[in-house]
Formats: sequence, structure tokens, C-alpha cells
Amino acid sequence: MRQSLVDETFNCASCGGPLIAGRCLACDARRLSRFVHREVILLLVLGGITLAAFYATRAIAQGNETLRHRQAAAWYEASQSASVDGEKAVAALRRAVLKDPAKKRYRLALAEALMANRQDSDARQVLIALREAEPEDPETNVQLARLEARGPDANATRRYYQSALAGLWKPEQSEERSRVRIDLIRFLLAKGEQARALSEVLVLAANTAPSTAAETQIGGMFLAAGDPGRALDHFGRALRLDPNAPGALAGAGESAFQLGDYRRALRYLNAASQNDARIADLRDVTRLVLAADPLAPRLASTERERRLSVALQQAVRRLEACIVEPSRDSSGPSLEPLRAEALEFQSTLGAARRRRQPVVDDGVDLVYRIERGTGRSCPTSATPLDRALLLIGRSHGFDEQ
Repeated sequence: MRQSLVDETFNCASCGGPLIAGRCLACDARRLSRFVHREVILLLVLGGITLAAFYATRAIAQGNETLRHRQAAAWYEASQSASVDGEKAVAALRRAVLKDPAKKRYRLALAEALMANRQDSDARQVLIALREAEPEDPETNVQLARLEARGPDANATRRYYQSALAGLWKPEQSEERSRVRIDLIRFLLAKGEQARALSEVLVLAANTAPSTAAETQIGGMFLAAGDPGRALDHFGRALRLDPNAPGALAGAGESAFQLGDYRRALRYLNAASQNDARIADLRDVTRLVLAADPLAPRLASTERERRLSVALQQAVRRLEACIVEPSRDSSGPSLEPLRAEALEFQSTLGAARRRRQPVVDDGVDLVYRIERGTGRSCPTSATPLDRALLLIGRSHGFDEQ
């Protein structure tokens, strides 16, 4: 009986195992195992719930983002409709940018719409923010250049154009880059910066594939930049590709005219369009230069005298009309000394003819000085013959005396 009580005292009543310090290690281990198992299961359940919630949240977020992108695209497409006026286009693009602010295309389109709607300040804010994010982006710099070109800051315009040209262009964007350079050239020409424009035209010419249209365009830019020699060369290239290209014929004629090669100019001008008033006027002046020059080579003395007489009569007629013209500019030198000199020369011209004295040079010089003086005082009174006489004097170097 005593032994039984001892066993009951030192053994677990549940499993019969020994008790240590009054506790059953086996029972404790089983309870701990059940607890750990329950906690692991609970942890796995909670992890599964968390993972499911994460994926569900991400799917919802992605769905919302996709929806915003679709809405932004829809607003962008709506802004591109030809029937949308400026204000509506700006409003649609603002919504597109709000829905998808990371889309550069939408922000550039918004800036362009703001510029078209004369909201330059807002457009500048949009573009400056884009440029701060991507300083070398060509599209942003081009838009900024075009925006600044409207204002007085020519330096900013040039800077943005140069930044655009120096930006990161893709190989397939070479034509677009050339168009940007053409924009810069036109801007410089409009500002009277011919030297800078000329350097840009040289770069453009070196990087443009030859074609009739391209050579004609480059020739026109060289001509506007004050380099008729290079202009004539490019117009000639265009004519070798298409001998009947009207723009190239007209440009070649004007280039040769500016170079003083009037016979060559007349060949081109005669072949150019007969309906262009400017070309027709240039053609008339060219013909008169060739037909009225008293110092042209291989002329008989009688023909030189006849031409000088006609030139002097025309110059004096314009001089007399200019002196009495109420609206003439009287701030320059007086025309009276020229009139006195012309009258004296006319009075001695007959005697000089009889003596066959070489007075033609002196006469052409006088005609040139009369035409130059009346051109300053009465610039609007010049006829094609007056302009031709002025060119004749210059071609023989009388403007250098």
C-alpha cells in the first residue's frame, strides 16, 4: 500500500510518466507541441490572408492605374480632334496630364496647345518643369525656343535652339533635327544675324542628302544669308537633278544677278516662271543693265555715246523730279551741286563728241552719283532703268571712288 502511494505521488496521473519537480515533461512537451502547431497554423493563415490582401490591393491599384491611363489617353485623343477649339483642347490636355502626369507626350501637347492659345506664361511653366527633369531633351528645348522666339529675348531663343540641336537625337530623327536647324536659320535671318545663319546653313548643307527640293532650299538660305556664290552652286546642283525646277531657276538667276554675272542671270531668269512679279522685275532690270551700259565691251563709239546720252537724260529727269518732290528726305546732302554738274556736262557733251574725247567714263560716273544721291533722297522714285544705271556704275567700280 505504501509503495502504491509513492508511485502515485511521483508519476503523472495523465500519462503515468515520472514527475520532475512536480511537472510531467512528456505532458509539457505535448502541450508545447500543440501550442506551436496551432501558432504555426495561425501564422500561415494570417500570412495567406495578408498575401491575398496584398495581391488584391495591387490588382486594384493596377486596375486604377490602367483606368487612369485609359482616361488620359481618351482625353488626349479628344484634344487632337480638328473640331475642338483652343480652350477645349487645353482643358482636355490638362485632364490628360492630371490623369497621367508622367507622360511627356501629354505635357508637350499641353504646352503646344497653350502656346497656340496665347497662354505663353502657362506654357513656359510646363516646359521649364519638363526641362528640369530632362535638360537635354530635344523636343522640350525646341518648344521653349519657339516660345521664346515670340518675345524680345533672342539670346534665350538661340540658347534653346542650340540645346535642342545638341540634344540626344535618335538616328531615325535626322530629318526632324534638320527641320529644327532650319527653324533656327530662319529665326537668325529674321533677326538680321546673317553671319550666324550662314554658319548654320553650312552645317545643314553638310548633313542633307541631295535632292532637288533640298538643294533649292539650301540655295535659298545661302542667298538670304548673303552668300550668293554658294547659293548659285546649290541651285546648280538642283538644276542638274531637274533642269526645269522653277524655284532653282529663279534662285540661280537671283544669285547670278547678285554676283554681277548679268548674262548668266538673264539665262536663268528667262527660263524661270513668267508669272512671278518679283522675277519679272528682276528680269527687266537685268535686261536693262545689259542693254544700257555705255562701258560694255565691243561697242561702237556711236553706241557708247547713245547709251550715255540716254542714261544721262534719265538720271537728270529723276534728279529734277526729286528736287521738287515735297516728300523727299532733305536731311542728306543737297542735290543742287549734282544738278549744276549735270547741266554743265550736258552743255559740253556735244563738243566732246565732235572732238571724240573719251568722256564716257566721266559720264557714267556722273550718272552713278546722281542715281545714288536721288536714291537716298527719293528712294521710292526709282524706275527699273534707274536701278539698272546704279548697278552699272557699281559694276565698273564707281562706288569705290
